[in-house]
This record gives sequence, structure tokens and C-alpha cells, in this order.
Amino acid sequence: MDDRLLGLVDGVVDADEERLPLLTLREARAAVELLNLLSSRDAEGAFAARHLAANLARRLPRTTE
Repeated sequence: MDDRLLGLVDGVVDADEERLPLLTLREARAAVELLNLLSSRDAEGAFAARHLAANLARRLPRTTE
């Protein structure tokens, strides 16, 4: 299952699809935090969650906090 999830995550990065503004900045940061929480567990999908969190975090604006 982890390979299937990772394939979905990688497919998003590789696809030449139009990006849609689906989240506010605050929601996106919360999603990254939740994905990081999921990735910290030794469970199915943890690697894919870590990979997706990193992809999303790279696109978020840096904070000065």
C-alpha cells in the first residue's frame, strides 16, 4: 500500500496539471503539520506522508517567526 500511496504523491509532482488554490495558507500549514505527524509513525503510508509534507512545505512561503 505504501508504494501505491507514494505513486499517487509522485504522480502529482510529475503531472503537468493545473494547480488549484484549494487551501488557505493557514490550512496548508496545518496540513503539513498533520502529514508530519502521520509520517512520524511507523505505519502504512508514513513514507508517502513524509514525501508529500516535504513537497508542500517547499512551496509554502517562509515565515519570519
